Amino acid sequence: MAFIYEFEYTIHSVIDNLTDEGLVTGEPEISITTVDGFMKLFGDEIIINYTEAVEGDKVFTELCAGDGAVTLVRHGALESTLVFRVGEPYKTVYTAAGYSFDMLLTTKKIRSTLSKMGGELQLIYTMNVGGAAKSARMKITARPKGRQR
Repeated sequence: MAFIYEFEYTIHSVIDNLTDEGLVTGEPEISITTVDGFMKLFGDEIIINYTEAVEGDKVFTELCAGDGAVTLVRHGALESTLVFRVGEPYKTVYTAAGYSFDMLLTTKKIRSTLSKMGGELQLIYTMNVGGAAKSARMKITARPKGRQR
C-alpha cells in the first residue's frame, strides 16, 4: 500500500568548478529553491515529486530514494536521469537549453533522514559535464504541508 503526503521542499545546491588537479577554482554556483510537491511511501522506498521553474520553463522532477541509492529524473527544460550510489560511477547525458552533454557522476556520500514526518536528503558528489570537472553538494529539506491523501 502506498501513502501520499503533501510537502514543501527546499533544494539547496552548491557546485564548485575544479581544476585538473581537483582543486576548487572560482566562485561556487549556489542555488536555493523552495517548491511544493508530494512524497509517496512504498515500504522502505520514498518517492518525491515536484515541479520547479528553470529560467522561466518548467522542470518536472521525480526523486526515488531506497536500497542504498537515489535516482533523480528530470523532464522539461532539463532532461536527465542521475543515479547516486556511493562509489559507483554513473554515465548519462544531461540536456539543457537544447544542448546535450555527456556526464560522469561519482557519488561520495548519501545521507537521508526522510520520512512522512519530513527530514533531509544530502548528496555529495563529483561530476564531469562536457569535460568540465565539478564538485557538488545538494540538500533537500522536506516539511509536511497537509494530511494523508
